[in-house]
Amino acid sequence: MIKAERNKIALFVFDIYLDRLLKKYFHDFILINGFPSIRDDKSLIVAPNHFSWWDGFFVYYSLRKLSQKKIYIMMLEEQLKRFWFFQKIGCFSVNPNNKQSGIVTMKYTLELLYNPDNCVVIFPQGEIESFDKNPLGYNKGIEFLAENSNRDFEILPVANKIYYTNQKLPFILMHVHHLINSGEIKNKSVSLFNEFKENLSVLSEYNSIEGKSIFRI
Repeated sequence: MIKAERNKIALFVFDIYLDRLLKKYFHDFILINGFPSIRDDKSLIVAPNHFSWWDGFFVYYSLRKLSQKKIYIMMLEEQLKRFWFFQKIGCFSVNPNNKQSGIVTMKYTLELLYNPDNCVVIFPQGEIESFDKNPLGYNKGIEFLAENSNRDFEILPVANKIYYTNQKLPFILMHVHHLINSGEIKNKSVSLFNEFKENLSVLSEYNSIEGKSIFRI
């Protein structure tokens, strides 16, 4: 398992690179609803959909703009070995084909969540799927974390999609769900899978560029 090694210089360089990359390929990044108020005394898991190569960039960029927490992203081990630089900006690995390694990753993630300054990004689908795939692939790693953590944290389902108009470059649209307390998942009063699907469904039916711009060229 590869642990994250956040490095200030690497983060500075990557932030400049990402700003330029997104502005080169997209016209605007639109948040179509309000971003919830994030508590300082609880850590956060962000659970985005996974429909493209861009997804990690989308969620990192938006969280950097909308939250003050330190960002950590769970990434497939084979990909992190290939793109080793991402380890320096907060990525850590998971190997779904190795049960023992997966347990180590879950323990490490629980350690990250113990710090209320941290935000951990986990893609519940596990791998890239088409935006409108039905049924969705879904892994219950976040549920495992909720059931095994001795400290509550918050969970925020997030949906992104690329939206084309008569502009040369497409738009990025984001819809965020309401915050869910991990205790609600632990006592099974809330189904994270249903909440994740509901948020994705809202965005799938949204065909407008109205909302708050996160960046604009």
